[in-house]
Amino acid sequence: MCSWCGHTEKANRPTQEYFACRSCGVVAHADRNAARNIAARAEHVWAAVNQPHAADTQGAPAASLAL
Repeated sequence: MCSWCGHTEKANRPTQEYFACRSCGVVAHADRNAARNIAARAEHVWAAVNQPHAADTQGAPAASLAL
């Protein structure tokens, strides 16, 4: 997957170490492209994990919500 535009195509990797996106034309070392993809996924997961959790109030009796 291209870390710049998200395009996925097997032909983007003509060799093991070379990455050339057929959609946006970016050329990069395959490891650099993979590192950018991993970093983007980690950032997305980190943001999701660090979201505040709201109390589950659906179907819970009013007495159980009181502190």
